[in-house]
Amino acid sequence: MNWQGHRKAFAVLYVAFILIASMSIVQITFYLTEISGTQLPNPGYSEGILLTSAMEQCKSSGDLRYTEVDVQQISQLVWAMQGLTHGPGFRTVPSAGGTYPLEILLLHEGNSTLSEGCYYYIPQGHQLQVASSSCNLTDFLPVFDGEDQEAIANVSTVFVILADYTRTTTRYGNRGIQYVHLEVGHAIQNFLLQTTSLSLSTRVVTNFSHSDFQNIMDTNLEPLVVLPLGSNGQSPTIPWNGRFSLAEEDEITVEQAIAKRESIRDYLNGSIPFPVLLDILNQSTAIAHLIGSDSQLDFRAVAGEVQNLTTGLYDFNQEDCSLDRVSSGDLRPSLRSAGLDQQWIENAQLDIVISVDSAWIDQQSDPTFCHQVMMFEVGMMAQNVYLKCAAYGLGTVVIGAFYENEVSQVVETVADFKPIYIMPIGLTSEFYLETEDNQLQMTVLARASGVLAFVPLYCSLYLSVPTIKRRLPKRIRPLHCILGIMPLLGLVVHSMILHGHVRNFSDFLSINSYVSALFHFISGITSLPATPYAFGQFAAYLSVPLTAFVALSGIGLALRRVKRKKLFRKVHTFAVFLSLALLVIHISICGVYFIRNAVIFILINAMAVVLYGLLHRYPRPARESDETKTIAVDMHWSKTT
Repeated sequence: MNWQGHRKAFAVLYVAFILIASMSIVQITFYLTEISGTQLPNPGYSEGILLTSAMEQCKSSGDLRYTEVDVQQISQLVWAMQGLTHGPGFRTVPSAGGTYPLEILLLHEGNSTLSEGCYYYIPQGHQLQVASSSCNLTDFLPVFDGEDQEAIANVSTVFVILADYTRTTTRYGNRGIQYVHLEVGHAIQNFLLQTTSLSLSTRVVTNFSHSDFQNIMDTNLEPLVVLPLGSNGQSPTIPWNGRFSLAEEDEITVEQAIAKRESIRDYLNGSIPFPVLLDILNQSTAIAHLIGSDSQLDFRAVAGEVQNLTTGLYDFNQEDCSLDRVSSGDLRPSLRSAGLDQQWIENAQLDIVISVDSAWIDQQSDPTFCHQVMMFEVGMMAQNVYLKCAAYGLGTVVIGAFYENEVSQVVETVADFKPIYIMPIGLTSEFYLETEDNQLQMTVLARASGVLAFVPLYCSLYLSVPTIKRRLPKRIRPLHCILGIMPLLGLVVHSMILHGHVRNFSDFLSINSYVSALFHFISGITSLPATPYAFGQFAAYLSVPLTAFVALSGIGLALRRVKRKKLFRKVHTFAVFLSLALLVIHISICGVYFIRNAVIFILINAMAVVLYGLLHRYPRPARESDETKTIAVDMHWSKTT
């Protein structure tokens, strides 16, 4: 064997592996090197009040008192509206197509922790960037009227939500304007909940002179909502207003719910408990109405698998928090067809359809403004659904693109009511893990199987290095081939637990668990959305058949049952490289601790490079065949001389 050529080939493969795997952490370094500004302290996740309590209390207050707002509170509030959660591509509120058209502006009088001025919030890096140091709050007072002006004059800190419509309209056309207004509603609700958790108060100001505000700030961004921050002199409590609540099942703070919120389209089989469904519906409608009342909003529930609830269509009565059955039968396939054939609508256990009274909007003096504010309210309700689902470990997503007339026919909306959102609600593995007695055992087993999928591949990779393999006894050289079985076992166990196919140890003995996992694997590859998280999921899906090939080829090589072993061994090694790279990409994108995963990955490779270099410092040991050839040559030379 030409060792020099083989070593060069390994070096090329190793560098290629580093480059491929580093793709998963480029997004992290990109966002960490954004525009530098005032670094905000990290937001806290467990210091606030419970989510249920905050939903009962959050409101738009008319009486605001002056209070000094520190930089930690500012950090918490801007993060709640537009902060990063599950990595650089995900924020605390959903955005149509990930276009993120909103910008957060902070107007601050100044104190010991933050200087006076106007700041833009930069989610990447969690920083404040100076927008203008010359303007102050008094410059903006003429923009407002009446009680709004008085409220802003009494506070030291004001938050403004602005929008760049073109980010969304270039992709969705004029419908993108509605998507932007819905996203504003999601941000407003997070802000209201966060202020309640911080024992602060705010007033949602939507009616002011947008052009005057733009002239003062010299910006083309459209200001949509102004949120002055003050105090009402009250501490948050846990009131009872007659609504149904499962607080004991919902022990999660506002901040934890906001951090957990994400759009989930992948649901498991099973049934949602009826009390959980009722609690989600009750709390979702507990919002501070900005215009109109409950009568302008309509909630319809298309129930599939809900415990103690007959399959059919239900109308949610917001006054007495009850469900009135409209019709029977499973309408989810019909709703899926009306929803542009998005399969998660049918796969979910329940679908919520939120509609608004378009006739009432048209009767107002300014229908355009009224429609805008009503979209804010729909977004606020939808955000409550998101947060309650996050608290229970359920999955949901907002769907704003569908055939409106067909959806209205399916859910039998009242005349002149226009559907705005479809929200599927489905089971996830987290719901099962949280409700099973063996939560700790399953969690430990899931993590251990994840390690089992990763470590043996790494060992197999470095045991295949000729420099290392040559120093091993011949009897254990096939060890790196046998190691290919362990990653496959780890991947299967890890994925089956996290996707809910295995909820206890007895499920491992059920053939149905493996059949369900196989169908989930096939459907998962064909239905992933175009997001960074989906790319990480696709990497995991692709690593499964590759790891299966590594296992089978390893067995064949170990048993010496493979013809053309030299070529097959190279293919086997390349498959190990690629499988390992895919797993690194999956861990870095879909894991919880992105930077930690990246650092560990770099450290492991650095140690491997050092080990590789140390091994090359020593001369290659002479083989027995080489020594025999040398003796034969010497004897021949002696005879001839």
